[in-house]
Amino acid sequence: MTSIRFGVMLPMWTYHVYDEVTYEQIAALGREAERLGYDYLSLDDHLQRGQDGRVLECLSTLSALAASIPRVRFKTTVLCNMYRQPSLLAKMASTIDLLSQGRLELGIGAGWKEEEARAFGMPWDDVKGRLDRLEEACQVILALWTQEEVSFEGRHYRLERAACLPHPAQKPHPPLWIGGGGEKRTLRISAKYADGADFGGPGIGSGGPPDPHEWFVHKRDILHAHCRAVGRDPQEIMLTSGVNIMLWGRSREEVEQRFLREAKERGMSEPEKQRLFSSLRSAVRTPQEAREHVERQVALGAANFTVGRPTLEGLQQFAAEVMSHFR
Repeated sequence: MTSIRFGVMLPMWTYHVYDEVTYEQIAALGREAERLGYDYLSLDDHLQRGQDGRVLECLSTLSALAASIPRVRFKTTVLCNMYRQPSLLAKMASTIDLLSQGRLELGIGAGWKEEEARAFGMPWDDVKGRLDRLEEACQVILALWTQEEVSFEGRHYRLERAACLPHPAQKPHPPLWIGGGGEKRTLRISAKYADGADFGGPGIGSGGPPDPHEWFVHKRDILHAHCRAVGRDPQEIMLTSGVNIMLWGRSREEVEQRFLREAKERGMSEPEKQRLFSSLRSAVRTPQEAREHVERQVALGAANFTVGRPTLEGLQQFAAEVMSHFR
């Protein structure tokens, strides 16, 4: 059987099924995930989201978890490139990789939640500008991780004899994941620089069929075409898939009503509404459905599976009734 990994996306904010999120809750889920044999913990990157905008910052939370959870790996799914200078991000990531003894996997994307950046007074750019920045950021990060001294002159970023020392623990560098399914630019950037690609799923960005398996194949084939165009072996890039168990232990009607209430009360943007209801449509209801989902995605080329923000009971049930089936 193909070697696959399972991870858990931790609830950094009140994600529709959580009324409150605390660091203690996140850490408890992380420790239990490690005990159950999950391979990695995943953290997303927001500044204000969920009820009343309450959300923990990604990298500082990851640092605390890495110090207290000794074996599992850590993955950012995914950082918004607009929130941090890539040179500083490379330095922060290098430090976290050293402190965790080589357990970091850095996922980054162009960003999509404009209202969040505006609220914090951060610069924002149009789609082309954000993708131009992302491509330069990949070059900057990889150079700082692997070279003793870096000078870089790009349109958006400039470095003058920058030294990101000490380098990360992992050699040649921590895995670099790129998130997003944009077919012209994002997947081409993934083909050029990424160790792993995370397409998301229907409702994330634009383009692609509504069925999650057809979506995966569609994005995979475009990524592989870009790989061939840039002279890269497609097999060098790991592919990931989500497993959405948000309805385990809950009624669909209850979750849908909460979605509608949040959309109305918070004045959500259309992209966020689209994400909400796409996540509801893609939820699996039973362990058997989850096993079938994973089996089908493995056959299509996925080797990493992230369980999205489960409750403690969902985390345990997935390990016992789904993950064990593949080990």
